Amino acid sequence: MAVAQALMGGYGNIDDNVLELPGGSYRAVTLRSFDSKSNQWSIWWLDGRSPQGPLDPPVRGGFHEGVGTFYADDVFEGKPVRVRFVWSHITTNACRWEQAFSPDGGQTWEVNWTMEFVRVQ
Repeated sequence: MAVAQALMGGYGNIDDNVLELPGGSYRAVTLRSFDSKSNQWSIWWLDGRSPQGPLDPPVRGGFHEGVGTFYADDVFEGKPVRVRFVWSHITTNACRWEQAFSPDGGQTWEVNWTMEFVRVQ
């Protein structure tokens, strides 16, 4: 479950997420901000399992023909990875999100997390 709220007159938004996983539930926050100069969004993730951080590096990118693609360089299990978020199948009531990691600088990608969002009225 995610509860979204607009911020900064529409130039930002925040999600309060409850993630139900087989190993247990936890909460997390997604913070997004839009830079009109670069026409790019930045997305940060704060995981409730480590609430004092550090914050993950923001993924940055934008939307083209209805698909949002965002990238960052990060470290996973002590190894550098390229991170990619893709927002797709976007309608007024639903969308799909996926996260993928690349250990080779973006030459190959492994999708490791997907979510389907549906608006609750």
